Amino acid sequence: MERNPNQISKKKYIISFIILFASNLIIFLTIWLLNKYDKIALDQILFQMKSSAAGANRNIMNSAYLRVVGLGALATIAEVCLYQFLSGKWNGSLRNNVRYNHFRDSKTCRRIASATLPLAMIVFMTSSTVFVSSLDVADYLVTTNTESDFIEEHYVDPNKVQLTFPEEKRNLIYIFLESMENTFGETEAGGNITANFIPELTQLAQNNINFSHKNGLGGALPYTGTTWTAAAMVAQTSGVVVKVPLNAGHYGGESGCIPGVVTSGEILEDAGYTQTLLVGSDADFGGRATYFTEHGNYNIIDIKSLKEEGKLPADYKEWWGYEDKKLFEFAKEELTRLGQTGEPFNFTMLTADTHFPNGYLCPDCGTDRDSQYGNVLTCSSGKVNELLEWIKEQPFYENTTIVLSGDHLTMDPDFMKTLDEDYVRTVYNCIINAPVEPVQEKNRLFATFDMMPTTLAALGVEIEGDRLALGTNLFSDKKTLTEEFGFEMLDKELQKKSEFYNTEFLGMTSSKQEFTTSSDAAKTISGSEEE
Repeated sequence: MERNPNQISKKKYIISFIILFASNLIIFLTIWLLNKYDKIALDQILFQMKSSAAGANRNIMNSAYLRVVGLGALATIAEVCLYQFLSGKWNGSLRNNVRYNHFRDSKTCRRIASATLPLAMIVFMTSSTVFVSSLDVADYLVTTNTESDFIEEHYVDPNKVQLTFPEEKRNLIYIFLESMENTFGETEAGGNITANFIPELTQLAQNNINFSHKNGLGGALPYTGTTWTAAAMVAQTSGVVVKVPLNAGHYGGESGCIPGVVTSGEILEDAGYTQTLLVGSDADFGGRATYFTEHGNYNIIDIKSLKEEGKLPADYKEWWGYEDKKLFEFAKEELTRLGQTGEPFNFTMLTADTHFPNGYLCPDCGTDRDSQYGNVLTCSSGKVNELLEWIKEQPFYENTTIVLSGDHLTMDPDFMKTLDEDYVRTVYNCIINAPVEPVQEKNRLFATFDMMPTTLAALGVEIEGDRLALGTNLFSDKKTLTEEFGFEMLDKELQKKSEFYNTEFLGMTSSKQEFTTSSDAAKTISGSEEE
């Protein structure tokens, strides 16, 4: 049976339309990512695609829909109209136009009319090329498909390390400071950094322990797989980076969230600690609830649980969930409860007001700075200090170590775009009331995943060999992996494909490279240990 030429033409037209719309989505997505983020990595995009988006900031989501889907649809409509005109298929007011009818009879018009699909493919190839070149997709694919045994050779299994806790276990308060980097406290960074935007945090770092890459205020270098919040929290509690194979399953789904790693939360749970995670958003976002529940059995306090308890109105929604002003009050409430139990506790929390874009300016914040983000940073610095002053007045403080740590570098593009190109940006850290002193506090090159063993050491835990996972105890004189191999080489090795990481940590089967269930992953790991 011969196919109807009109049906073939219509099918080509529909296919061309779909390709054209996809092309516009790609190009506007590229533009949106480059404008919205100071730095964006493909692993972060893949992770967000493979994890829960519950509780995502509505302003960011609305921006994505408007500037990617909305503009993509408008551009497609405009391009279809242009094609209709150039292919001679435009009717309406031009039906009786002599010049347009003459154009319809031209060879150019006929060629355009017959090139529907090729033209759509040209647009698609162009937009794809822009995406690939702008986001370094080719380099990413080459690197992540290059086999490496580096992680397997340098990973120190915490289950096989002797950990000796002090007779009286110390409490831990670990505060993840959203997007907090040392850049904000150093005017030599240039650009918009015209003053010390975080005076209290700077003073805290100067008066307490601040591991630094130089003599003054400094911190951790930003490795691939640690540069967004969920990945940063994993890195600082497990000592490994987050790797996202293209064929990996859903992070935080039935397969769990990196089920094979051993975390500080699990170590503290085994040592008898009561643990709480407090966030000002939906803890399911990015698989965080799954991760902290599976790795340490944390009590999760987030916007959902607070609404269920009647501590927030059912329809409440501010910023990512609720603002830090309320977060700090809930922190005091939970810390009071934990302190009254008489048991050692690990209280971990994450701030949110300093998240990009521009941060959340609450009514308590001043407006002395030239930008909203600058005002938010200064406000957050003050509020964190106020919480610390309250903690110091509590009866549990004497036996409590406090760790302040940025999760990652800020992604706010406008605030960071004019920095001095030679300035080295690092993630903030400060350790307060630790029972030990570091052998070398300054001029250390390290990563945020070094915070995992360092945090345990800050609780007075003796670590055999001073290494856990990929991290090094910074209180010791042991060299970090960064100091051994240099940032560029280590970052490249950690990005490469690791069969060990995929099977042992993600629970992927080595043959089909698919996610197993959490129970299957546990069997795989335990089985490999027995062998």
